[in-house]
Amino acid sequence: MPRLAGLQLLRALAALMVLTGHVIAEAEHYFTVDLAGDRIPWTRGVDIFFVISGFIITLSAARHADRPGAFLWRRLLRVAPLYYLFTTLMVAVLVLAPSAAKETELDPVQILSSYLFLPYERHDGRIAPVLSPGWTLNYEVFFYALAALALTLPRPFRVLAAALVTLSALSLLRPGNPALVFWTNPLILEFLFGIALARLWQRGYRRPSVMLALASGALGLVLLAALDSTPLPRFVAAGLPAALLVAAGTLFCPPGRLPLQRIGDASYALYLSHRFALRLLTLILLPALPPGAAWIYVALACTASIAVALITHIAVEAPLMRAFDRPARRGLPA
Repeated sequence: MPRLAGLQLLRALAALMVLTGHVIAEAEHYFTVDLAGDRIPWTRGVDIFFVISGFIITLSAARHADRPGAFLWRRLLRVAPLYYLFTTLMVAVLVLAPSAAKETELDPVQILSSYLFLPYERHDGRIAPVLSPGWTLNYEVFFYALAALALTLPRPFRVLAAALVTLSALSLLRPGNPALVFWTNPLILEFLFGIALARLWQRGYRRPSVMLALASGALGLVLLAALDSTPLPRFVAAGLPAALLVAAGTLFCPPGRLPLQRIGDASYALYLSHRFALRLLTLILLPALPPGAAWIYVALACTASIAVALITHIAVEAPLMRAFDRPARRGLPA
């Protein structure tokens, strides 16, 4: 699969949205103000990530159709090393400086479930791992496992789509088990939107056009903001606009380098690391800033988090990927 500049731009957009939402929330909390822009659904960048994942995993699974084990192993090698690194860092913070961690307690069962990508209901009722942004990784790895299982059956993508629809329908039974609550959340249908876009891609439905890409992307952003306050379920209110954005970056985006490519490359590192950068910066900055400096805090915190992510990507993530990619390409886990 060629490297798609549009997808890298969308990765950057999604990661920057999540970062901005978290930074604004921190600023409002510490400066006790309401900031303009806090009504924008920044954290819906996660939904863009899920649709992107559905698209990418479909194309990746098609390349490993006869090797489901190799497919699953390569996906785990892509997400697990950096996630384990920051999860371990979070555990170290909980052990050595528990007062520096917000809303997270030292719970051995939660820590074990975090490393195993298993849903766990923590003390405040939220189903999340010890590294709280990692809740999306629990969905991702669950999706990878479903895709690997589907590859062992005829017509795997139809099987995968049927599995996602069936699981989401089971949410109507209101299961009481936290893992079942998590795995049957209709949010998983956002992966299905990505699968649909990838199937269109595979069948040659590509219409590179700047106008089409801009129109689809603009409509997606407008709907993302407009539908957020409606009672529609999240997979509709955020998932469908996210699908329009991913269509803009895949089916309609012409080839060529686009802005924010470096941040797109470092988007995974930004997603996992920004909480650490933000917390550290909060401890350093807050005593030095005057009461009305909320927007200064937002600007500095976003800039510092992006810088940390770029350094992490270049110095840690990229070398890890190269180290793990070589033996994987030799087919060791096939």
